[in-house]
Amino acid sequence: MIKIKKLMITSIIIGNSWVYGQKLHSALQLRNSHLWRGQEVSSGFIYTGDVHLDGKNFYGGFWAGGNADGSYKEFDNYIGYKNKHLTVELWDIYNFSPGATYNNKEFFNYNASETGRFWDFRSYYTISEKLPLVLSWNTVVFGRDRDRDNTHNKYSSFVSTEYPFYTKENLSVRGRIGYAFALHNPTGEKGNFFAQEAGFNEISLIITKTFSIAGYQLPVGIWGMFNPVGNNAYLQFSVQAYSF
Repeated sequence: MIKIKKLMITSIIIGNSWVYGQKLHSALQLRNSHLWRGQEVSSGFIYTGDVHLDGKNFYGGFWAGGNADGSYKEFDNYIGYKNKHLTVELWDIYNFSPGATYNNKEFFNYNASETGRFWDFRSYYTISEKLPLVLSWNTVVFGRDRDRDNTHNKYSSFVSTEYPFYTKENLSVRGRIGYAFALHNPTGEKGNFFAQEAGFNEISLIITKTFSIAGYQLPVGIWGMFNPVGNNAYLQFSVQAYSF
């Protein structure tokens, strides 16, 4: 009994030490649209917020988004690992927008053939400081990424390369090219989670500039995104209201 109490006390001390050793971060962004991997998830007056605990290598938190008329609602949680060159994350994504054509009313339903959520595995590798090219591989590993008969996951994937063409003081210009495909597509099916068929579904130019107003830092962004597969183009404006 004494050993059990000592173990419990030790666990509590270690747990508290880990929690208090982390740094709490949060940010709020306002946008005219929500773009993601060649898609416009939603448009209108959109807000997105993030709060997470950030340690030396590991981190985890919550991300949420919505729009003014309530037609878009999303709540995600995630965990990640990072070092100098590599970042790996697992996101549990739940879009419960009222007009969704999938199950958007059972947050804790984790039955693969019924759930309205999906797990998104993400990885990013920066080659070096001299060559800051970011290579990324992302795959939907669970959830509403199913074949036509709802029997198997498609494991839809999105690979991309991103490069900062210009970075100086408070101005950044980045370019990104992404390709979407399914690792498991049954005969006769061409689509994946991100596009109606495999192909380059994102070509982006992202410009971010931080303005200093009375000592307050205000990052403003412009994102132009083209989707050759879907024959679409989008333009997003954003402003970061606060961050810490």
